[in-house]
Amino acid sequence: MLEYSNWQGYMVSFDSESFHIFSSWQLQSIPVFGPDSDYTTLAISLVNLMHSKGVDIDNVSCNQSDIDLEVLKIASGIEVQSDDGGWNLICHDDASLSITKSLDINVSKPDGLFEIDPELYHQINQAWEKESSIENVSQGAYISSQQYNESLSSRLKLLAQFDHKTIWPPRQLNDDGTPINNPEVQLNRTCKIESWTKLSAAGAPSEFSIRAPILDGISTVYVLFEEGNRGVFLLTDDQNKKPEIGLSGEIVVRKIYSQEGEIRYGTKVQLI
Repeated sequence: MLEYSNWQGYMVSFDSESFHIFSSWQLQSIPVFGPDSDYTTLAISLVNLMHSKGVDIDNVSCNQSDIDLEVLKIASGIEVQSDDGGWNLICHDDASLSITKSLDINVSKPDGLFEIDPELYHQINQAWEKESSIENVSQGAYISSQQYNESLSSRLKLLAQFDHKTIWPPRQLNDDGTPINNPEVQLNRTCKIESWTKLSAAGAPSEFSIRAPILDGISTVYVLFEEGNRGVFLLTDDQNKKPEIGLSGEIVVRKIYSQEGEIRYGTKVQLI
């Protein structure tokens, strides 16, 4: 029987040969994804777990169409290939996946999953389907695929620049108008809440106009990193705890919104 623990808002279990990750939600005892999670966010978190345990994983074999392999590569730094590279990434039907050296695995469902409201679950899925439709046109700020991809690496990896001090988010010029080097400073993913606010469904940016009424608004937090940098992030959509000033949080990768028929991934705060 596998023993599970919490990691970045998910349930994980591992040994030297296999790593497994589950969504923390279930619907009538069947594991399902939370409002802003999918196989891509699970895979990124699981690779982060492996790196935190000192596992040297440079590539993984994967033929899964359910994962945005380019986002996984950018966020984790691992190469994805179709042939056997030692580690295999396998998606399971029950909102879980494994990265394992064995193709013969039997993964048991963890105890203690949260029961999601059926109506909320179906409304959120319908909202994402509508938002991800190529016919859906955002009424908010348009961000082209080129703009989105240009800074994706530094956002997902929390990479900062250094010019007498750490600078994040990265920018092209410093205060004197001098070009700054590429982002190379890794920020710590833990942070502290300095302020927070909750936008009503009517006041939320139009990119979230479909989901905001279902989620009863959009919550954002203003956080302080250990390195002294500050930033504004959305809270994870399945966050059960209410934010408070002084609480600790962790930067995680989740679905943010959809535009031009594609899911846009980014960083959110998971309260610890």
